[in-house]
Amino acid sequence: MKKVFRNIISSVLFLSILAALLMTASAIMKPSKRAGVNSLEDPLTNGVLAERKNTIDVVFLGDSECYSTFIPLKIWNDHGITSYVCGTTEQVLSYSYELLTKTEKKQDPKIVVLETNTVFREVTSTKAFINKAEGLFSVFKYHDRWKNLQPKSWQINENKIYDERSKGYLFNTIVNAASTQGYMTPTDEKETIPTDNVKYVKKIRDYCRKNGAELVLVSVPSTKNWNYAKHNAIAELSDNLGIEYVDMNTLRKEIPIDWKNETRDKGDHLNYYGAVKATSYMGKYFEASGLFENKKNDPEYAEWNRFAADFYASAGDSAV
Repeated sequence: MKKVFRNIISSVLFLSILAALLMTASAIMKPSKRAGVNSLEDPLTNGVLAERKNTIDVVFLGDSECYSTFIPLKIWNDHGITSYVCGTTEQVLSYSYELLTKTEKKQDPKIVVLETNTVFREVTSTKAFINKAEGLFSVFKYHDRWKNLQPKSWQINENKIYDERSKGYLFNTIVNAASTQGYMTPTDEKETIPTDNVKYVKKIRDYCRKNGAELVLVSVPSTKNWNYAKHNAIAELSDNLGIEYVDMNTLRKEIPIDWKNETRDKGDHLNYYGAVKATSYMGKYFEASGLFENKKNDPEYAEWNRFAADFYASAGDSAV
């Protein structure tokens, strides 16, 4: 009995020491403001944590389709609604969930938008575990930083790096025309959504409801990534889970994307000009929900007016 007790004590001590070491290593490896990190995944996405508490109305989750399409400062400028894009390259739903739970610790959004391209990207058990580990101990995420780590860059704080001007949107005006041949040709076929992905969408929905937010599925315009079989699959999923669904690919009159001039990579992603049209539609959608007040004249949000002015000045677009 004493041997079993000693083994238990030894195990607890070992795990405690391991956790302490991982926390210390995570604090050191996490990029500081001096590190000059300029990746999308960390500065832009985690920048939502640097926003003032409970000031973000809408949160966007998804992959590169998400951060290439939604322009938070246009939504602000048009409707006085605050939003933030938590989009990352090739985001999987396990990471979408981690970002959502992390965001909810500081923000209280009324609407959470999940861009649906990520719904078809398989979540493996290994990837889900890695996302969880990275959320708990950032040393797993920044393990390669030791190569460039200098004593002066060691830090033990929670500073985040982000670009205030964009609120997670990636500005791009490159034009690379797309072919629309076969784009959104009607069919009764349905693309298969991995079983675990369905579970994650349900998990995200339940978390949103528990925290007083409405989950909305949105498929952004893309001739390369979207088709009617995927539309049918997401429409069925949204019906089964009782979730609102907006497929911009079917709204050609409301969102008249010019595929010769409003995509940056042959229909994979929208450029800024296409994103303006898609964002304009979503801004009206949010206003029509009746969940938000226009805060443009609220002195507590004056910095958003300044950010919007700076953003449009940088974009060279005075027609705000």
